[in-house]
Parts: sequence; C-alpha cells; structure tokens
Amino acid sequence: MSGRASLRARAGTTGVRMGPISLFALVVALCLAVMAVLAVTTARASSALAERQAAFTADDYANEAVAAEVLARVREAAGAAEPSGAASAVGRRLEALLAEASAGDEEGPVASAEMDGDEVVLHVESASGRCLDATLAVGDDGEVRVTSWKATTRWEENTGDVLWTGRE
Repeated sequence: MSGRASLRARAGTTGVRMGPISLFALVVALCLAVMAVLAVTTARASSALAERQAAFTADDYANEAVAAEVLARVREAAGAAEPSGAASAVGRRLEALLAEASAGDEEGPVASAEMDGDEVVLHVESASGRCLDATLAVGDDGEVRVTSWKATTRWEENTGDVLWTGRE
C-alpha cells in the first residue's frame, strides 16, 4: 500500500466530509431566495405607488389648469365691468365663465363656483377625488386677487369594518 492509502485506511475516512459545506450552501441559497422574493415584492409595490402618484399629479395639474382658466376669465369679466360693479358683473356671468373655462373637456375636472359677497369661491374636482379650492376676491376697481389656493383630496371614510371590542 502506498503512503496515502495507508493513512486513509488508518483514519477511517475516504475524503472531505460534505455535510457542513452542504448545509452552509443550503442556508445561503435559502437566504438569497428570500431576498429575491422581497426585492420583487418591493419593486411591484413601488411601481404601483409611483403609478398612483403620477395619476394624482396629473389630476392636480388638470385641476390647476381649469382653475387658472377660470381665474383668467373672472379677471377679464371684472376688468370689463364698471369700476363700482365688478363683483356683481362677475356674479351675473359666473355660470357662463365656468362653462367657457371647461368647454370641450368632458372627461376633465368639474368646476363649480359661487359668489360670497365680493368673493368667488371656486371648487375644481377630478374623478380621482383630487380637488382644488380657491377663493378669488373681486375688488371695486376690477382687480381680482387670489386669497386662497389649496389642493386637497376628497376623503370618504369607510365605516364598514367593525373592530372587535371584546364584548359580545
């Protein structure tokens, strides 16, 4: 027998044991698989959130465009009126101004407005629930100032789920 063969025969082993290395490789493979699943799940969630944010941003811009058009038309109507009756002239033409501002856009935001003294209270709402509320002050000299311009989201509370209170 050669020197190596005799050493193996005396030690009772025939080579390197693969148990610990195989177990380590299995644990590493499982960790990598879990990390891959988590990465895919996170990527999908981020993509859905980005799409929803993009839709809300597009609705915000559409609301802003309609409100800016209404503001321009209110300023035009107030400037064309007699100095002491600018607010009443805007109030008489308010429905027509809204119709002109949103003409040709059936799928776009819906604008509504009302006169409150010498102020125009404007509400623009998209189908997604994104809203823009603005208040325009009409001065006696025909000047129109923006006193409030705020983007919000319509909130509908879901009260269908009832939590267990511990009482029957």
